[in-house]
Amino acid sequence: MKSISIGVVLVAATLSLGAGRGDAPSRTYEVTFTNVTQGTVLTPPIFSLSYHQIDVFKVGEAASTGLEMLAEGGMTGGLKTELEAVGVQDVVQTETPVLPGESITVELEGDRFSRLNLASMLLPTNDGFVAMNGTRVWRRHGANRFYLKSYDAGTELNDELCASIPGPQCGGEGFVEGGGEGFVAPHPGIHGEADLSRMAYGWGEPVAKVTVRLVWD
Repeated sequence: MKSISIGVVLVAATLSLGAGRGDAPSRTYEVTFTNVTQGTVLTPPIFSLSYHQIDVFKVGEAASTGLEMLAEGGMTGGLKTELEAVGVQDVVQTETPVLPGESITVELEGDRFSRLNLASMLLPTNDGFVAMNGTRVWRRHGANRFYLKSYDAGTELNDELCASIPGPQCGGEGFVEGGGEGFVAPHPGIHGEADLSRMAYGWGEPVAKVTVRLVWD
């Protein structure tokens, strides 16, 4: 199925995508998002279900404004607006950061054809994020588990200066328009330059685990 990249075809997608299939029964999914790093904080994630595949990001292409706001400052409002514009079944914004080894669980309403998107910023980074792109979540029995890698939004230079990194470790500035490499790529990790310690804040892959269970059918 051809995917839809948010921020690129918002107008066309708004006209062509519905909130889901009217003939598909409603289902409730329990989604658990777990931070599997040792020293990285994941900002409050945003989750959504859709019938059509919607790409939060595409490697090698420019990030949408909503993704830029999330990857630089952990803000989910812009991404929520973009997701709703291209047609989703449900969206949940959370308010609690996910610390190393901890999890957050939400419930989403969809159907048997639902696809899951989510996104969260990695702290401390300039514009690092973890995300999930329209993965089919339905399974008759048991749980689906997914392991997610880190990405760089390409919207801010990785100077590793606390002045340009928000969050509890640095407390610097968040979203600023402009700058960066100009396209999404796998994250190069913490190099230990400027204010960040590679030993304290470096990570391996994956950075997050997602567990999806069908709790009502």
